[in-house]
Amino acid sequence: QYQSSNTDLESLGRTPPVSRHANRNQQKEEPVFGRKLEEVCPAASPRVPEFVVACVREIESNEENMCTDGLYRASGNLSQVQKIRLEVDQNNLSVIENSTDIHVLTGSLKLFFRELKEPLIPCSMFDRVLAACSIKPRESKIKEFRDIVHSLPQCNRETLKFLLEHLLRVTQFSERNRMHTANLAIVFGPTLLWAPAEQAHNIAIDCIQQNHVVEILLNEFKDIFEDNKAKKKT
Repeated sequence: QYQSSNTDLESLGRTPPVSRHANRNQQKEEPVFGRKLEEVCPAASPRVPEFVVACVREIESNEENMCTDGLYRASGNLSQVQKIRLEVDQNNLSVIENSTDIHVLTGSLKLFFRELKEPLIPCSMFDRVLAACSIKPRESKIKEFRDIVHSLPQCNRETLKFLLEHLLRVTQFSERNRMHTANLAIVFGPTLLWAPAEQAHNIAIDCIQQNHVVEILLNEFKDIFEDNKAKKKT
């Protein structure tokens, strides 16, 4: 029974919408966190931030991590998450390997995506991707999602694919970690996409739809991503 509080929003993998990007212009620029995605992506493909790759590699480094109950749903110790943030912003990625709490690692990865200046699925696509969820039949829905993914900037597209592949591997241990696609979608929906700040939105309704977007991306991953090259050739 969740109460509506900032703490519980944090446990679901997101920050309260009012404070998420408040005072961002007044904040000092950080090297990794709080940047535009393309600023922290390597120039060569795959264009996935080094921090994201390192986090995923460490989380997947042993089965015990992947079997952890509530992986990504449970909150890590906030002060430890902030410690990782500070170390990473000083270019010390070894702090990831030295972390002994899996929830701190998953919390750090969620924080990275929440703190991006522009969400992984850009604000300009927010309405389009939400509308895509309602398209019928399934084939038309998949085509629209495929078109949306193809129209993403390269770093967004490749980082999204990398993250979803990781989350699908997490679901392979769902009997132990209890993190099925629906649960991961609840965590990552508002973390990977949000409405433009100037646009009036019903946050509760958005939240349900954001979750739905991520659930579709996970459940239909193969058809949305793997067929991109094949479809372009025909």
